Amino acid sequence: MSLEDLLFEFDNDSVRMVAVRKIPRIETSGLLLEGYEENEEFTVNLWVGRELVESGLARFAEEEIGSQELGRIHYMERIQPLGRLAPLPERFYQRVYLTLSSLRRRARGDLARIEAYNRLVGMFRDIVEGRVRKIVRLASFGASTDQVKNLAPEERRLYEELSSIISSWRSNILRIAGE
Repeated sequence: MSLEDLLFEFDNDSVRMVAVRKIPRIETSGLLLEGYEENEEFTVNLWVGRELVESGLARFAEEEIGSQELGRIHYMERIQPLGRLAPLPERFYQRVYLTLSSLRRRARGDLARIEAYNRLVGMFRDIVEGRVRKIVRLASFGASTDQVKNLAPEERRLYEELSSIISSWRSNILRIAGE
């Protein structure tokens, strides 16, 4: 899956929103918002939610991932043995995408926000690198279903692709020995 495909998937993922003030019925080509009262919760695609936030009409309903939650996940990943993956919160990668893209937009010129953004990016990078190492290891050994149950959907795709490539390569190499 390419980066563009992944970003398209994340931007079109549903997010929960809360109206900050009354939102009138909005209808455009291919998009309909029924209209919402102040403090009413509703669901839209992420890209629509961003527009509503930037317009001052709504806020995200706890969709972003906080630095404490990311720090806890970072810690859990670091203490897990090499062959084990800690479960990630539901929609982890989408939430990190929302958080980092939002922070990046708000950080322009603000040193404190830039530092907070960089700290979160560093923790996220550590989490991803650790999980990739574990996924490669699991894929190379043909892990059991129990071992891969904690994979996020994005990780499961990687695991399946790697597992298939490694299995095919292994079979071809072993044919050299006449097996």
